[in-house]
Amino acid sequence: MARGRFLAALLDSESSVSGEVATQWPARIAVRSTVTGRYIADDDFAEAARWGHFGAGDAVMPGRGRVIERVYRLGERTALAAHIAKLGETTFDVYLNEEAYWSNVPAAVWDYRLGGYQVLKKWRSYRERKVLGRKLRRNKVRHFAHTARSIGTLLLASSGGPDRRPQ
Repeated sequence: MARGRFLAALLDSESSVSGEVATQWPARIAVRSTVTGRYIADDDFAEAARWGHFGAGDAVMPGRGRVIERVYRLGERTALAAHIAKLGETTFDVYLNEEAYWSNVPAAVWDYRLGGYQVLKKWRSYRERKVLGRKLRRNKVRHFAHTARSIGTLLLASSGGPDRRPQ
């Protein structure tokens, strides 16, 4: 029963369990980054990687966006070594725009589907600047990382992992 409540809380983006997991583990998933290596700032929050656009009427249609699949870097592989078999052998860098991106979104996390939709990609389609009408706010940039980390924890917990967040 405890496992079921934990898994349900991970699926609830408003849950304090989800927030706790997302901020504490695994910290190397969906790291805010920039191409030049500087700290990501408010000016970088403009979602402009063609993740979504308006279709007929007010319908938001998903776009291709910009993701780069790659092998794990040494530090990422070391931090996630015990979990790579479940999270995937490759990872993605998921771009906000030409400068800013989230580094290290494991393949199983990026590909995770709920209700037939690729969760992280679908979330991105509604945040495209042309759809939203403004750049993202800091809390939404954090929310993407929290969601990616919660999905990673969900994948590990639902595949026979611990009832609590991994240590």
